[in-house]
Amino acid sequence: MILPTKHITVDDSLIGLGALLIAHLDRPVTVSALWQEVRELPQIATFERFTLTLDLLYMMNVIEYRDGNIRRVFT
Repeated sequence: MILPTKHITVDDSLIGLGALLIAHLDRPVTVSALWQEVRELPQIATFERFTLTLDLLYMMNVIEYRDGNIRRVFT
């Protein structure tokens, strides 16, 4: 589920979803605003997958949560 396999495509893996979310984080944004922005994308599908992807990105130190906003650690 985290990485693509022969049964899980890149678009369905959390790494693939992470790349999709990173593309939408061009500015600091709240979790709910980011959810509103990406919820209609077919790859995201559910709030659970959205939060799992945010958790993975946070554990990998790709995003940080500061002052109520999520932002990319790198530019």
